[in-house]
Amino acid sequence: MRYTTTSQEIFETFCISKTHKKHLKIDEEKKTIYFNYPEKDVEINYEPVDILYENTFLIVAFKPPFLLVHDDGNNQDTLQARVNGYLQLNQNKYPAQAIHRIDYETSGLVLFCKHPFFQAYCDKNMEEHHIKKEYIALVQGHTNYKNKKIISNIARDRHNAKKMIIHPNGKESVSIFNTLKNYKDCSLIQVTILTGRKHQIRVQCASLNHPILNDSLYGGKKIDNTGLLLQSHHIQFNDVDITCPQEKRFIRK
Repeated sequence: MRYTTTSQEIFETFCISKTHKKHLKIDEEKKTIYFNYPEKDVEINYEPVDILYENTFLIVAFKPPFLLVHDDGNNQDTLQARVNGYLQLNQNKYPAQAIHRIDYETSGLVLFCKHPFFQAYCDKNMEEHHIKKEYIALVQGHTNYKNKKIISNIARDRHNAKKMIIHPNGKESVSIFNTLKNYKDCSLIQVTILTGRKHQIRVQCASLNHPILNDSLYGGKKIDNTGLLLQSHHIQFNDVDITCPQEKRFIRK
């Protein structure tokens, strides 16, 4: 990879650690970086995967409901394994790593880093909330949100390891809610998350007495078997600006 700034500036910009520096060779005269990262054993699956965006360092894939993003030790068919199967078939040298995750029954966009040089930079931007993520959800009842800012302290439920709760000692969680459309007995809403807590949108919707449909964990009414009616709908990061189509399972009359 060629560059136009100093090596030190590149290391600082891309958050390159001492460990990662060992896998780089810098030719100052030619202004070129040579990569020598070790090979990694990763899960590969050649099931079809819907790729919505790809550049040299990043890739955005669509995750259907009922598929894990990462391997949990029991399931080898994950979105990450499918992305790496796709990359291997296209002769990409390095496996991809998901920069964030969405729940098993949630669908939508997941952003991956496809080069280890860029991974720390992506992780830092995620940690500092520079990666914009918007969701859509079908919730119970009628809502009338207009840039409604929801601030909650979210913590793990001591009585249910699978569940999160609003608790004074929890971590601050911030979202912006907007109503897109009201149907007969539910509403389609858009949620922009400014933090990334586990089950953040699900907990906040339930706290507003508008749980997400099919979310039995947080009191949502089960209306069908299509999974949690929550979709990672839009991602914006650097030159990535992707919105995915709304799935048929969200259509209501």
